[in-house]
Amino acid sequence: MKAMDGYGVGTVTVAGLSYGGFVAYSLAAQFKERIDRVVLICAGVALEEKDVEDGMFKVKNPEEAATLLFPQSPSMLRRLLQLSFYKPPIWIPSCFAMDYIHVMCKDYLQERKELVEALHKGRRFSNLAKITQPTLIIWGVEDQVFPVELAHRLQRYLGEDRAQLVLLKKTGHAINEEKPKEMYKHMKSFLCTDALAMMIPSPDDSANKKESC
Repeated sequence: MKAMDGYGVGTVTVAGLSYGGFVAYSLAAQFKERIDRVVLICAGVALEEKDVEDGMFKVKNPEEAATLLFPQSPSMLRRLLQLSFYKPPIWIPSCFAMDYIHVMCKDYLQERKELVEALHKGRRFSNLAKITQPTLIIWGVEDQVFPVELAHRLQRYLGEDRAQLVLLKKTGHAINEEKPKEMYKHMKSFLCTDALAMMIPSPDDSANKKESC
């Protein structure tokens, strides 16, 4: 938010996928007057520590989750893709996999692992702050990283009058890769419809405003 202040930005709409959704939710909870709307995409903010113990997730503990999320070998990267996609790539050559690992998974590895562990450790759903902004929740029905039950749990908590839930069938955690058009369609409808309704355009510029939005 200090960065937004530095750029002179007032009211902000936040959207986040996966861990980005945790950041978006936290911003909305901390800065109620500055955040007008929220989009959460496959973001398991409603999870709690006992969900892992109850077998909700494919991993047994945070350490295994961190090892999987930041693969250090082609075989682990392929396992991550299997978990993230409803239809994962059939095969990725090891040389390509190692290039990806070198660029995306080598730097700040220990800090990243600690971040994953911090998300889970001691987390209780009852302690989750309730945001009040209009919220769009988008989720893949086949998500194996954050199971869809967390989407329903969050909508019930926020209230159906405040939180809209969109479920995409035959889609995993990587919605932005598997169903980008559908994802953007729902985001555009949520973010633009109310804004357009608040405008009172002249007949000459109404079409231009709709197109730009």
